[in-house]
Amino acid sequence: MMPLIPKKTIRAIRKTGNHYLAAVKGNQPKLYRFVETQFRPEATYEQVNKGHGRLEKRKVSICEIPEGSLPEWPGAATIIRVESERKYRLKLEKETRYYISDLPETAESFATRIRGYWKVENCVHYVRDVT
Repeated sequence: MMPLIPKKTIRAIRKTGNHYLAAVKGNQPKLYRFVETQFRPEATYEQVNKGHGRLEKRKVSICEIPEGSLPEWPGAATIIRVESERKYRLKLEKETRYYISDLPETAESFATRIRGYWKVENCVHYVRDVT
């Protein structure tokens, strides 16, 4: 999972003119409740990947955050929901994750960004595990 980014880190990121894409987890209960209850998908992008004996489906949906709804999270503009389904042999795993971002991008763009993060994470661990 992408690292949880504290509010003060997000403020510092925004101060330098940069953008953020942050995972929303249960240890931020107020934010998590807001994201879960207010989410109404406006656009969706789906990916299906096969490889290594697995079938993975990801559905990335986005929802605009009404301005001023999350004053504690500077510039929050978009809620992203990622629904994953992995089938390996006879086992089926399902997972739903949420993110917030100050970027008003497409569902496909967020899918690429989130997937890109995992690619980097997996490469780092592969090198560590193999060497």
